[in-house]
Amino acid sequence: MKAIPSSQSSASTGGEWKTLSREVVEAKQGLAAAAELTAEDREGAMQHLFATVDALDVFHKQDAVHQRRLIAVIVNRTGTQPLTAGDVAPITSYQRILNSLDRGLHSGISIESARVLWRECVSILRQLFTPPEIRIAELDELARLQAPTAQDLENLKLLIVSPYHLRRFLGAIDHLAWLDLLVDTQLLDPPVDHQGWSMFSAVENFKENHAPELAGIIERIAKKSIRTESASWYPARAALDIGEYGHPTLRLCLKKHPRSSAISTFAVSACEKNPDAEAFVEFVANVALNYQNWEHSQVYVTKFMSAYCSGVNQHNGLRRLKILAYRISDVPEKELNYALFVMQNASLGDYTADESERGILSTLLGGMASCLKALVATCPPRDLLASVSPLPVPIRERARAFILANSRDVDIASITQELTSAIAKRDPLADDEVLIQRVVDECPEDSYVSAWQTSQGTPPELQVLGTALAERNVNDEWRRAYRWSAFLPVQVCAPWATAVAVISGAYGPPVKRKEPIRATFGYGRSPITSEELSAMSPLEAAQWIANWSPSDAEWLVSARELGRALESTVSSNCEEWAREPVVIASQLRHPTYIAHYLQGLANGAPALGTEAAGRIVDLIELTRTHPWPVVVLGKDDFDYDPTWRPTEQAGISLIKALAQSSVGFGRRDEYVWSVLTREVEDRSETSGIVSDSVDYLETAINRPFTRALEAVFSVISMERKEGNVSPEGLRIIDSLLTLTGRDGAEARAIIAPKARFIAYVSSDWLEAIAPKLFGDEAPTTMGQTAVDLALQWGQPYEWLLENYRGCVRDSVRRGVKNSLTHCMIAMLWKVRGYAPRENLGFLSETAGQISEAGKALGLAMRGEDLEEEYAEIAAEFWRLAVKEHPRELFGFGWMAEVAVIKDDTWNGLMLSTLRATHGKVDLPQSVAERAAEQEQSEQTLAILDSLIRGLEGEWDRREVAVYAKNSLMSAASLSDTASYRRLRNTLMERGLID
Repeated sequence: MKAIPSSQSSASTGGEWKTLSREVVEAKQGLAAAAELTAEDREGAMQHLFATVDALDVFHKQDAVHQRRLIAVIVNRTGTQPLTAGDVAPITSYQRILNSLDRGLHSGISIESARVLWRECVSILRQLFTPPEIRIAELDELARLQAPTAQDLENLKLLIVSPYHLRRFLGAIDHLAWLDLLVDTQLLDPPVDHQGWSMFSAVENFKENHAPELAGIIERIAKKSIRTESASWYPARAALDIGEYGHPTLRLCLKKHPRSSAISTFAVSACEKNPDAEAFVEFVANVALNYQNWEHSQVYVTKFMSAYCSGVNQHNGLRRLKILAYRISDVPEKELNYALFVMQNASLGDYTADESERGILSTLLGGMASCLKALVATCPPRDLLASVSPLPVPIRERARAFILANSRDVDIASITQELTSAIAKRDPLADDEVLIQRVVDECPEDSYVSAWQTSQGTPPELQVLGTALAERNVNDEWRRAYRWSAFLPVQVCAPWATAVAVISGAYGPPVKRKEPIRATFGYGRSPITSEELSAMSPLEAAQWIANWSPSDAEWLVSARELGRALESTVSSNCEEWAREPVVIASQLRHPTYIAHYLQGLANGAPALGTEAAGRIVDLIELTRTHPWPVVVLGKDDFDYDPTWRPTEQAGISLIKALAQSSVGFGRRDEYVWSVLTREVEDRSETSGIVSDSVDYLETAINRPFTRALEAVFSVISMERKEGNVSPEGLRIIDSLLTLTGRDGAEARAIIAPKARFIAYVSSDWLEAIAPKLFGDEAPTTMGQTAVDLALQWGQPYEWLLENYRGCVRDSVRRGVKNSLTHCMIAMLWKVRGYAPRENLGFLSETAGQISEAGKALGLAMRGEDLEEEYAEIAAEFWRLAVKEHPRELFGFGWMAEVAVIKDDTWNGLMLSTLRATHGKVDLPQSVAERAAEQEQSEQTLAILDSLIRGLEGEWDRREVAVYAKNSLMSAASLSDTASYRRLRNTLMERGLID
């Protein structure tokens, strides 16, 4: 029996016992040695001894060593943890039998007791190691029984080891009698480890034809497991599948866990499926619509509210209305006040939930409005008013006004009384207009004028009112009277006429209806389209643009968008717009438009001829003189450019584009170099990216001096093609190598990745500046920074990798992006110091680096046109990693995509890798795909078997299983091999094939 778990050596924990027991002995010896020391030393030694004893005690309280080994055996065999429910617990049974055997061996045992233990040993062995074909056949035979007995149940327990076995059985049973037997065994209890619940198979099996009986079983399970939310989730989910028969279980779970968003979701879904189940729907509403229970589940609450309101009728309407009133009263006052602000004085009946609003208040208010509109014509107003009484006061007042304004049988005296109270307490609402008009139409003036004047209060003296307006301190009573004056008859407002006129001077005339506030979204747009500009000549278009001015009447129309339309027009017809650039700019005048004009020329530079180059440089020179004043064309620099600086920067972009397109500068090279020199030397402006990030290139490409430096390289490249490199460009670059701090790092972000290009221009020059760029002559830390940037943003360069190997390794240690890839490529190129064993030795110094190297190597070698020599080097690196560093191989899953390594070599290395990692690697699906696409062999089948055994994610396992099943089908000739049988059993044990 002990030989069974010992076969799983990886699960052994004997070493832990030796370590802990040795620590206890050493602690005891330390205490003895401290006997003659100070009391403090003896106390410390005693505490250390107690700590080691506690650690050993914790070890003994854990699963026994043999137990844990056996669990590993079962996991390896079935892919899941063994069942631990009730007496169907193979691990517990095994340990009990083993303890009995140990006692019998050491203290004696009778022949009959030995026979009993022998039968128990045979039973546990049969339970654990019955071949899957036999196990499945016997499970299916039991499942067909119509009237299973207690003995059948015992036989079933001997066949079940993993959750899959139980799941398969429950999905195959033909009669509910099995569930009656199983419900009291704990086998159907929800899992405690968030794994799948086998009972779902039975639910799927019986929900169509036996829903009532099945619902009873689910409810019994729920009553047993309702103590925790996680356990209640399972019967609640099953109850949803059963339909209306599952409502009692859902009600039970929701009542116990009202704040569970998951269980609330199930209950809401059940209401949507069965909106006619009135009692259940109203119960769910009371719980699920409670703000405290479901604050952040807007989508599901909205769906529920639709079903809730659509089911409102004269029979249930008042109840449902009151439920909503109580639920709205749960919402914090802050959110209610915001909703009222957004609504303004609009009628509650007109309220609609805005999808942009968060939380459930908007949905609750929308439901309240919907219910009121459905009921106001049929229900007595007194009953409706009673139903909305639990609402918070501000919402209740709106609801009352709507009910009174829209009900047919409201007594006029009640309306008059309502208005008399409202005028004194709150601002007017849109529904009040209807109520006031009815009173005016049906009542004599003396019945309401005096009462309403009294409710308005006494108007302030003009001096007091004027002072309050000047100090912006108008009190609420005056504001309320001012607002009501738009609604009330003139004779009622007569005492307030002068005061209202004075207040109107500050706030405008009072209005009856204020539309709800809605968020307005849109995109900026040009007053004229690019297509319309293209239909004009460049001069006509420039004149039109110059004559346009922004207007408040044109929403989201701005000079910036007009400039973008101009840029698009110029880009698409660059040649025509480059014929008279100075004249066109003189028409445009504003730097906003000229900047976009220059950028449009840059975008279309490849279409320009060399004859236009000089004229364009003339324009760049003109703009740098700032020839025209900057007119205000908007509120801020998002709408327009308030200075000429963006235009100057657009000129630098145009210089770069002219160089990259080999258009040149029309014999204005000297001037261009002077501009670039000034821009590079002016480092007063910071980057447009405000960040503390050390990604210096990101900030550099958004900073004026480094963007000018990029233009310098473009000009040098153009000159190199023409065979005449100006020393001015080289001087500019050399001058930047003395910079420190952020300036120095950002300059190197542009220079260092171009080391190969510098050598292309002049290898002597690279050798000359290398010490200042990468080496010891660079300012402090700047040399290593330059290497980091070259590796992160530049292409692999053999010269750099060989001459600055120490810096490259430092970059790799610190995890500089792409540095490890450069290191792997150096190995493939056979650069000195990067041989497979040298790389492994270096990478092994940092935990996890070898695995990352496997990934980097796999990514670097993807493709079809690689040299076979690279495959040999990569295979050697992989082989050494498997042999010498078996714990760091997960990243080698990326080698699945390296086609240049032949299948035979790849199969052997991948199988060795999977055995070392116990089937866990990156890209398991790609590994499985490559193994499955080959002509099948024992190695490919073993690879697939290792993957399925090692994978923990259910999705990955099932995807790999597809490849494995296809491989089995195409490997019929290997059916007698151990690899074939092992893979087939692996798939069967996990329920991946029948």
